[in-house]
Amino acid sequence: MVVHEHGDDGDEETAGHNHGHMHEGAAHKALMDELEHELQPILENSTCGVYLMMDEESKFCNELLAKMFGYTASEWKASSGDLEDFVHPDDIELFALNYDRYIATLDRPVTFKFRGKRKDGSYFNAETDMIPLMYKDHVVAYHFVRELK
Repeated sequence: MVVHEHGDDGDEETAGHNHGHMHEGAAHKALMDELEHELQPILENSTCGVYLMMDEESKFCNELLAKMFGYTASEWKASSGDLEDFVHPDDIELFALNYDRYIATLDRPVTFKFRGKRKDGSYFNAETDMIPLMYKDHVVAYHFVRELK
């Protein structure tokens, strides 16, 4: 889920993505494919939905997370990654603030509740553990998501 920031010039930029270097997208995707392979046992055996994201094109999740949001894992991976597609409008600011404050800065993990948005437009209550991860000199957001009943 992509978090937008404002650069030094005030223009909105996508966190974790340098628009001036298109070749970085392919490099990020390759790194995330490698990380997905390394974390396969966690993805397959977790009782939570799990996703990791470097930028909007470089992300993956387990089937449990994808199903929670109404997708298959391959559909979720190919999705836009925009917060607006996965988070209730009233919770986007909280989600983005937690990312900016704790993940982008590699400060510490944070746990919080939010309302998730399914592919069909319905909402559900959820809680996530958002964990900053450094992988080969790149910041990755590592999430465990639980649907709250």
